[in-house]
Amino acid sequence: MASSAEKKIVIVGYGGHARSMADSIKSAGEYEICGYTDLRASEDGGLTYLGSDDNLEEIYASGIHCAVVGVGFMGNSDLRDKMYDKLKKIGYKLPAIVDPSAILAADAVIGEGTFVGKRAVVNASASVGKMCIINTGAIVEHEDVIGDYTHIAVGTTLCGQVAVGEHTLVGAGSVVIQGKHIGDHCIVGANSTVIRDLPDGCKAMGSPAKSEM
Repeated sequence: MASSAEKKIVIVGYGGHARSMADSIKSAGEYEICGYTDLRASEDGGLTYLGSDDNLEEIYASGIHCAVVGVGFMGNSDLRDKMYDKLKKIGYKLPAIVDPSAILAADAVIGEGTFVGKRAVVNASASVGKMCIINTGAIVEHEDVIGDYTHIAVGTTLCGQVAVGEHTLVGAGSVVIQGKHIGDHCIVGANSTVIRDLPDGCKAMGSPAKSEM
C-alpha cells in the first residue's frame, strides 16, 4: 500500500495547462493535490498556494513527495526540462497523469511526468517518453514512438508506426501519416499534414507540410 507521502502531490507552475492537469488528477482520484507553486498566487487558483519554486525543498520536507510540472510547452520545452531536473534532484517522484476519459492500450508505455489528456488515445504497443503532453483528443496509434519532452497537441492524429523525436511540438489538428519520422526539436504547425520524414530542428507547416530549417 502506498504511503500518504506517495499520494500527496504538488503542481509546479499554475497556468492553463496546470488547470487541465488538476482536473484530471481530481477526476482520477489517485492523488491528493496539496497545492501549487508559482511566482505569485493566482486570484482564481482554486487550490492552496504553497509559494514559489524556491519553496520546493521545504514542501518536500513537509511530506509531499510527488509533483507534476504544470507549465505547458511554451514554444519549446526548456522550462519543462529545468523544472524536471530540479524536482528530481530534490527527490520528487513525477507520476504520469492520465485523464480517466483517455484510452490506453494494455501494452502502451507512458513515461514519468507525462500527461495524457481528456479523450486522448494511446494505442497498442505505443511508447511515450517522459515529460510529454498528449493533449485533449490526440490519437497516438499503434507502435508509435514519442520522444521525451514532446507535445502532441489537441486533436492531432499520429497514424501507426510514426516516430516523433524529443523536444518536438506537433501542432493542434495535425495528421502524420503512417510510418513517418519527425526529428528532435521540431515544430509542426497547426492543421498540417506530414507525408514525408522531417529532419531534426525543422519547422514545417501546411498540407502537405513543407519544412524549413
